[in-house]
Amino acid sequence: MRRARSFPLGEAELIRRAKLYLALNQDAVTVPELISEDFEFCGPIIGPLGKAKFIEQLRGFSFRQAFPDAKNEWHDFRVDPFEANRVWFTARGSGTNTGIAPPLITEPTMKRFENPPQACSLRFNEAGEVTQYTIGYVMDRRQGNTEGVGGLLGILWAIGKPFPYPESQPYQPSWQRVLFNTAVEFLVSLQPKKS
Repeated sequence: MRRARSFPLGEAELIRRAKLYLALNQDAVTVPELISEDFEFCGPIIGPLGKAKFIEQLRGFSFRQAFPDAKNEWHDFRVDPFEANRVWFTARGSGTNTGIAPPLITEPTMKRFENPPQACSLRFNEAGEVTQYTIGYVMDRRQGNTEGVGGLLGILWAIGKPFPYPESQPYQPSWQRVLFNTAVEFLVSLQPKKS
């Protein structure tokens, strides 16, 4: 499928560029030349953010200052068979909040985050610049200690500093779903038992 969709950069080169981008631009954009002018950052809740806003937001939060021992655990880099210019990878990671990052973290909580596995991707243009970065799509909400919240929102949840809106909180079933499930269970209980 990949061969049928032509793209000037091959799999090995795209994966190399993805790893290079992550190594140089993860906690702050230190090499903005790797990002295209039409770049978009997007997560399940945050974004899309354009290049300037993305750089500004990363600059505004000192992640390494708040989590000096944080380690990123990126693995399983692969080129999408349907989008020949997109590299998918899985991200985990952990760290302890021993520093500050105002205004979000004004004093260390000394709490540790353990991220669940998250699907992330980088899309490239023909010049090899990153045009899209997606992160935070949790693959198994039962792992880690973010209770299924991905990206920075999950990290903040794990250390007890979540944003106050529902989208940054762990999933809670609605009253409609609880009512529906209760009704279904009741109707199933009325069915004759099979011998």
